[in-house]
This record gives sequence, structure tokens and C-alpha cells, in this order.
Amino acid sequence: VWRPVQHESGKTYYFNDETQQSVWEKPVELQTPLERALAESDWREYKAENGREYYYNVKSQESVWEIPEEIQRVLDEQQDGAEGAGDKQGEEASDGKASEKEEKYHNDSTLLKETVKPSTQEEADKMFVELLRENAVDATWSFSKIVDELILDPRYWAVDDSLHKKQVFENYLANRTKEELMKENNSVEKFKDAFVKLLESKKEIKYYTRWSTTRKLLQDEPIYAHSVISERVKKQTFQDYVESLRKQRLDERTKLKGQALGELNDYFKSLRLNASSTWESTLDTIKQDPRFEQNTHFEVLTQLDLITLFESNLVEIEQQQMKLVQVEARKNYRADRKARDGFKELLGELKESELFNANSKWDEIYELIKEDDRFLDMLGRNGSTPFELFQDAIDEEELLIKAKQGVAEQILFHNGFKVQTEGDLDQQLKEMVTILQKDELTKDYDNDTIELIHSRLVADAKEQAERDKFAKERQIRRGQEDFKKLLRIFANPVITVDTKWEFIQPRLEKEPEYEALPDEESRRSTFDKF
Repeated sequence: VWRPVQHESGKTYYFNDETQQSVWEKPVELQTPLERALAESDWREYKAENGREYYYNVKSQESVWEIPEEIQRVLDEQQDGAEGAGDKQGEEASDGKASEKEEKYHNDSTLLKETVKPSTQEEADKMFVELLRENAVDATWSFSKIVDELILDPRYWAVDDSLHKKQVFENYLANRTKEELMKENNSVEKFKDAFVKLLESKKEIKYYTRWSTTRKLLQDEPIYAHSVISERVKKQTFQDYVESLRKQRLDERTKLKGQALGELNDYFKSLRLNASSTWESTLDTIKQDPRFEQNTHFEVLTQLDLITLFESNLVEIEQQQMKLVQVEARKNYRADRKARDGFKELLGELKESELFNANSKWDEIYELIKEDDRFLDMLGRNGSTPFELFQDAIDEEELLIKAKQGVAEQILFHNGFKVQTEGDLDQQLKEMVTILQKDELTKDYDNDTIELIHSRLVADAKEQAERDKFAKERQIRRGQEDFKKLLRIFANPVITVDTKWEFIQPRLEKEPEYEALPDEESRRSTFDKF
């Protein structure tokens, strides 16, 4: 009904002669099984630039050269259905041929009829089954084959009706013993072995060859054309064989690729790559190197394989360098720590020699240690510098001297000792030494420690005196400001420029602002400046 028509634009459309309908899409009636299966899925068939068909999944965006497995599965199921129908028709045709053969070889022999005369139908059936069993008939036999090979046996004619004879045959197959079933199964295995050998002899059959192509190739081979083994078994045997080819090819390619990657890895190592090597520069080297071009094993590798192995080589190089850095860092760390310990030991010796205390200055200490190897060994090291270690030692001494000073202050206070900032400070120090050396808590203080504590106490006393003086002066200034405010608002009498201090002083002496000032001098000077 539908026929293809060439449009003037060159594109093909389809015309229905009965309905006069025209469509651009190929009608279902004209579609091949593959086209129908593709139309009902997410796969579409396209042609590459070289003319080869490929398949593209519009949903997953996957592309493959071979028919997708899910599509092939649909085609196989359709074909199996068609083959099943064909087998059924074939059996009917076979039965018909068997009947014709029975007519051709009809038992007209008087001798045969007299020889085999079963008294009952049951006995006739038993004789026919006995014939089948003696000839090892199994499910691989067709009824036509039974006629060809057993028709001359008198027991064949024990059952006259061909339809009943076929029913007896089917019952025989259904009621075979376990031993007979095993024997038949072995015959199928023998068929498979022979069929696989045939497939192996056909070099045209590859891992991607289809069953439909193989059937055409084997159609004249006796093992295919005359075997009673079902088409399903033949097809499954073929599929198993092709799968073995596919696995063998995959194993070979995996082995070849592994060998190629190993050789490529050796090749990369010969290039003396380093952490700063780039893929672009390495690729230029590869293109110009005949060793790479001449190695045919590299043909199985993709550019992605090359880049991946190149990057793994860089990672390995970086890891090796990192290990070297870590080893060197551990060495340096141990050397740095040893140098710091030596410098601390040097500072400890200065303390024992009473050349270092909490009041020491870096400039002073530097002059003492600048030529010592333990100081020189610290220069350029990682970690703390000599000055920082000096500061740490000063901080430790500071904490220690503060603790000792606190104890000493308590003892001096209980002994009524008062620190003076002026006068004979040496005599004051001697008195302080006497007091502290008598006390159980401070009797072990050496003279340098007591002298340091004394100097700090004197310095603290001076600072306190300065703070007291400043506070007193600030208090006087505030009192003078308050006294000036009083002079401005005083009304009994009002103070003017001509007012004399002797006149107004008796009138102010009872005011709080007047009394707040400490002496007459500060009051008079404030009035004069007012």
C-alpha cells in the first residue's frame, strides 16, 4: 500500500495509494524490525562521515558502534518468536511428509502383517516404544527422521494410525528415564562442541558478527542444515562463542595495553621528567622522538592514556621530592634543635658566672658571646633566633626575680625596713642584706640577687614618689581652679582689680575652697594671678 517517492528536493517521502496520504516519516508497515525497535526506545541510528552506522542515545547521550544490547535483546526475542512459529510449521510439514512417506512405504507385505500382530492397542504402543528405545531415539529426532530410519522395522507398523503414532512418540519423550535424558543431554553437548569447531574454522566470524549473518554463512553446512538440534540451541551456542571471542579480544587488548603502559612508563622515565615538566613540552618531545613512533605497542594507547601516565609520573616525582625534603627537614630540625640546646647551655654558663641576670641587655651579652661557636652555630637556623632565646631567658629570670622580690618585701616590711631613695644607699643595702640573710626564707639569696632586688625597690620607690608628687601637684591645680571660681563669684565685697589681699583674706578664710589649698603661698599666688 505504501511506496517511497522521491521529492524534487531529493528527500524521500511515502505515499499511500489507497488513502492518498503522504508522510515524511517511514510508515511502520515498511520499517524493518531494527527500525521499529529503535523507534520504541531512546536510541537513534545515524551515519558517521565514513559512512558507518552508529547509535546514539538521546537521553543518556551515549554513542556506540554496535547495536545496543537492549535493542539486540528485542530483536532476538522477535526472531525467537518467529523461529518458534517456523518450528511449529516445520513440525506440521514434517508430519505431513511423514504421512506421505507412510503412504509411500505402506505395509502391503503379507509376511509383515502376519509377523507383527498385537492383540491390543496397549501392546501395539509398547512394541512401538520398544522400537524407539532400541534405536536410542531422543528429542533431537524429528518424526520425519523416525519414518526414514525405522519404517522397515515391522514394529513400526504395530501402530497403524500416524496421528496416534506421533502421540505415542511424544509420550515416549515425556516419560524417558533419567539415564536416557542424560544421554540426550550429552548428545547436545557433542553438537555444541562440533558446532563451535565449525565456527572456529570460519575466520569471517568476529566478536561483533551477528547471528543473522552467521546463519547465511552456515546455511549449506551439514551440521547446521541437517541437525535436529533446535535453532535456539544453535543461536545460544553461537552467542556463547562470540562472547568468548569478545572476552578473548578484551583480555588481549588489556594485556597489550598493560604491556604498552609499562613500556611507556619506562619511556617517560628515560625523558628525565621533573616537577616543572609540562604536557605540552613533553608532547613536542614525543612527536620528534623516533623511539616513540617506532614502538607499535603504543598504537593501542589513547592520548588520554598518555596524559594520565604522564601525570602519574609527575605525582611520583613530586612524592619523591617531598620525601627528600622531609628527610632534609628532619636532619635540619635535629641540627637546629642541637644548636638551640647549645646556645641555651651558653646562656646558662653566663648565669653561673653571674654575667647574666634579669637586667641584662642584649648588647652587653652579645659582646660576651659573639665569637663563641655555640652562638655562631645558631646563625641562619630555622626556628628561634639567638635574640629570641635571649629574650626567653630574660623572661624566665624576670619571673624568678619577681617571686624572690615579693618574698623579700614581706620580710623587710615585718622588720620595719623602709626603702629610701636618697642618702647613703650603700649603707641601706648592707642593712637589707643583714635582714634577709637572717631569715630562713631568704638566707640562700646571693649578694647579686639582693643587690638586684634593692635596686628595683629603690627604683620602685622613686617611681612611687614621682607619682605621689604628680598627684599632689594635680590636686593643688584643681584647688586653685576652684579658688579662682570662688574669687569670681564672691560678693561680700565684690573683688576688683584694686582689691588688696590683706583686705579680702580675712573674709575668705572660712570658705571651703580657701581651706582646700595646702598653704598660704598657694592661696596668695592664685589671688595675684586672678
